[in-house]
Amino acid sequence: MNTLKVNTSVHMLTMLMGTWLVVGIFVDGYAHNHRVPESFFTPWHAILYSGFVASALWIVGLIYANKRRHGGTWRQAIPTGYGLGLIGVAVFLFGGIADMSWHLIFGIEQALDALLSPSHLLLMLGTLLIISSPFRYGWALSPDQPGWRHFFPILLSTALTVGVVSFFLMYLWTFRYNLPAPDVIEWYRSRTDPFFGIRVIEDLEIRGLSYILLNTLLFMSPVFLLLKRWQVPFGSFTFLFTFISVLMGVLDGFQQILAIPVSLMGGLAADLIYVKWRLGGSSTRGYRFLAIAVPVALWGSYFLSMALSGGIGWSPELWVGSIVQASLLSLALSILAISPARGSQ
Repeated sequence: MNTLKVNTSVHMLTMLMGTWLVVGIFVDGYAHNHRVPESFFTPWHAILYSGFVASALWIVGLIYANKRRHGGTWRQAIPTGYGLGLIGVAVFLFGGIADMSWHLIFGIEQALDALLSPSHLLLMLGTLLIISSPFRYGWALSPDQPGWRHFFPILLSTALTVGVVSFFLMYLWTFRYNLPAPDVIEWYRSRTDPFFGIRVIEDLEIRGLSYILLNTLLFMSPVFLLLKRWQVPFGSFTFLFTFISVLMGVLDGFQQILAIPVSLMGGLAADLIYVKWRLGGSSTRGYRFLAIAVPVALWGSYFLSMALSGGIGWSPELWVGSIVQASLLSLALSILAISPARGSQ
């Protein structure tokens, strides 16, 4: 196993290039969502692909510098965690060529087609492999209780990775649709034949509940992944939740700005519970409480903000039940991620 170490500043530069790349993805997503006339050669593609070039040159240059400094084989010159990042460079490059060819042959995709385009999915895979390099390094070599200076590149790597996954699942992002809001429900009802209106509203409620549950997985999965490996600094989860919502806000020009404070409240609840219970060791009680309480804080804040701004269009059974279901789903996820010790109750 290759265990070549690099210092924190190297990971920060990796994340600087990675942030450049991911911002390009979200700016391009904004253009697609607003049907801005485009071709392959656009300013937003320029941001995206220049971010890739910067990331690629940085990773390749880092390996080259290690080879000259330490000698050995090229494989030995790859820092721990960066091997898949180098593969990601190749995948992204191939995906970029495929994307240009796809656009020239089939034209520019819009809406859901753009998210499911094979060339775009290759770009997603390449991006994920590149930006998760510091996370993989930290997982292998960082201390269990790092300070902010050492942990921030790992946390940013995690946040960017979840952000990119969220981008390609934007059609499930609860805050883009606000389906429990009365004005949204009325919009659907007014455009539906009365005979089918009841079924349409029921389908709308099913969609809204499904989005809440899937977004719960999106927020809580990285929380338990981080807790499985580290004792994280205070503020980590607040940053994680808020950063993801800020990125997703770019896609619609921050029209749903309340998503950011709502996400901040969920992340802050996770941080406060983490500090209060001093999670770690063999006890899983604190993890279980965190798993239940954070979705309550997150979606409770969501429905509270909706109630204050225009009312909740769902029945109390539905919106309260959605919070309970989200908490139970998070609890199940915590049991899978941080399982009880053998023989414990």
